[in-house]
Amino acid sequence: MKTITRATAAMILSAMLLCSAGCGAILLGGAAAAGTYVYLDGQAKNTYKASLQKSIAASIAACKELSIPVTSESKDGSSAKIVGKLSGDTVYITMKLVGDNLTEISVRVGLFGNESASRRIHATIARRL
Repeated sequence: MKTITRATAAMILSAMLLCSAGCGAILLGGAAAAGTYVYLDGQAKNTYKASLQKSIAASIAACKELSIPVTSESKDGSSAKIVGKLSGDTVYITMKLVGDNLTEISVRVGLFGNESASRRIHATIARRL
């Protein structure tokens, strides 16, 4: 009887773990909103409590402060992209409205990414938001 109970408990625990697989992403998103950057696949991402327009203005100002010449800007209804140059590397700043007054900003420096440069750009943007 004990063996059946342990097996049942193990199955229930396994099912609970499978059902909660997305919770880590939810917690990670909450951490990003609190100022923690997520660096994955060469991009540093963070979600800011700011409108898309304010995020664009802060990103352009950050580029100016960091001496990153902006080579192009584009915007549609719920997203925007700024491209610039930093020490010969292309800088991509993409913004996406993800909620009411919440904008996800992603920064990639160079082809393969540069974590320290991306985080420095994010920190400069964050000071302006």
